[in-house]
Order: sequence, then C-alpha cells, then structure tokens
Amino acid sequence: MMSWTGFLKMLLAHTADWIGPPDERCLVCGDRRNGLPARSSEAPNLERWLCAGCLRRIPWIRRIACPRCGRPVFCPDCIRRPVRAFAMNRSAVRYSDDMKAWLKLYKFRGDERYGDLLAEMLLPAYERLTAEAAAASRRAGEAAIAGADRSGAARWPGGPEAAGGPCGPWGFRRHGADPACPAGVRPSGRGVWHAVTYVPVSRERAEERGFNQAERLARAAAKWANAPLLPLLRRLRDGGKQSQRGRIERFRAMRAAFGPDETEIRRLAARFVRAGRSPGEPLRILLVDDIYTTGATSEACATAIRSAAPCNVLVYVLTWARS
Repeated sequence: MMSWTGFLKMLLAHTADWIGPPDERCLVCGDRRNGLPARSSEAPNLERWLCAGCLRRIPWIRRIACPRCGRPVFCPDCIRRPVRAFAMNRSAVRYSDDMKAWLKLYKFRGDERYGDLLAEMLLPAYERLTAEAAAASRRAGEAAIAGADRSGAARWPGGPEAAGGPCGPWGFRRHGADPACPAGVRPSGRGVWHAVTYVPVSRERAEERGFNQAERLARAAAKWANAPLLPLLRRLRDGGKQSQRGRIERFRAMRAAFGPDETEIRRLAARFVRAGRSPGEPLRILLVDDIYTTGATSEACATAIRSAAPCNVLVYVLTWARS
C-alpha cells in the first residue's frame, strides 16, 4: 500500500505535469507560456521566459528626454553638470518595483535563470546606443566630444538642449520616436565598439554572490558587438551600499572606488593605433552596468579609464535599468 507521503509526491508530480514542464512556464509567475501572445517589439525573444502578463509589466524606456543620461523625463542633473567623463548612457527599462524584484532575485538571491532574461532585455538599449554612437562617428559631433579637455571630461556638443526634437542632436532616431526621422537599423555594433568592459565589484561582493552581474551583461554586449570583453577597471574599495546615500554622498564614495588597469588599457590603445584608424578617431569603449542612478559610478569609471589612456577615448555607458 502506498504511504501518505508517497501519495502526496505522486499527486504533486501529476499536478506539475498538468500545469506544464518548467521550460513552458513563466519564469516570474509560473503560469504557462505556450499558446499566449507573449510578443514584444522591443525584444521578441523574451517569450522564451515570460508570459504575456509579465511581459506587459516591463517598463521599457521608449522615449528619451535627456540625451546625456538617457532619462525618460526631464533631468536637471545633466543641465547642472554639462561636462561628464562619459559620452552618454542608455538604459533598457525604468527601475520600477517589478524590475527591482527581478534584479533582487538574480543579484542577491542567486537565481541565475534571470541572467539570460536580463541580458536579452538589454538588447534594445544596446541597439539604440550603438546607432547613436555610429551616427556620432559619422558626423562632427564625436570630434567635438573627443576634443574635450584631457582631464577626462566630455561635453555634449551644443549642450544638452541640442537634443531637441525626436531625432536628437545628430539626427539619430530615438527608440519609439517620430517615424519621420531617418529610419534606424538594428546594428550589430561591428566596427563601432573597440572594446567592452564592465563595472567591477569588490572581492567581498564577488565571493558573496559568486558572480558579477555587470560582467555577465557585458559578456552579452561583447558578443553582439563582436568586440573584446576586457577588464579595464579595478575595484579599489567597496564603497558600501549606494542605495541609502544621497547624490553628493554617492559621488564622493565613488570618486576613489575605481582605478584603471593600466596594462590592459595600454594594450588596447596599442592595438587600436596599429589597426591604422583614421586620424582623430577616438577609441570607443562600451562600459556596462546594471543600474544608472545618479551617474556617480559611470563618472568614476569613465574618468579612471580615460586617465590611463594614451589616446583620445570615448566611454559610452550601457545599463539595464534607469532609476
């Protein structure tokens, strides 16, 4: 005779089979995905992980109000600070409560199933940023950025107000913007990015989590770009939790948190020069992180990279979420 425990196990097994095997269920809510219209114009492959309901909860950034940091609403910070060490940031989603929960499951709970999902969600922002960087390299705008002072600061050509209109300062088409703008493409990034790097975590954080979420996102971006993934930065100190700090405190904490890996940067610069690039073309580096909040981390990392580079460098920032 079957025991009560055995009966419960059999019942649960049959129930699971009836609901559907694990690869047919939504990663977030557990509902079945097959047969549901879970399509996304931003990232069609998300139906591999999400049901239609959870897909609709993603707060995609479709329009950009600030050309510097990629914020979807008015940004007084970039108006007050027109000089930055990085060229621009683009993020895929707003950092809503749902997105916080998803990142927490991946970053702090160690549910690595979310890794591929978050990387796939990054693709629209990567394509947008790549298109803008490519447009900049074809126009005089990039030369204006590269001509900024050698302390590592980059100034937006014409100031942030130059981004007026749906096509932005150089005529690029913003994601989801007016269709009257020149049609955008889905660029691979081949030839646009000379290297991809990421924000490093401290040794304590790496041991605690077992991985660096920014590095894993960067790995996906490097594959899309067909560019080398290089550790161009070193973490000098932890800096503590940034979520409980104000804007000024974040910048102070991050200022001395990162240093350049001078050997890697000089090797990259040497390869760049040997490749016979056109005169005046800057070395374009894609810096990847999970969240952009105040820009303190991006500023510190870009400053560190540029301080060690023997040539003109433009650092573009790609983040999964914009707080």
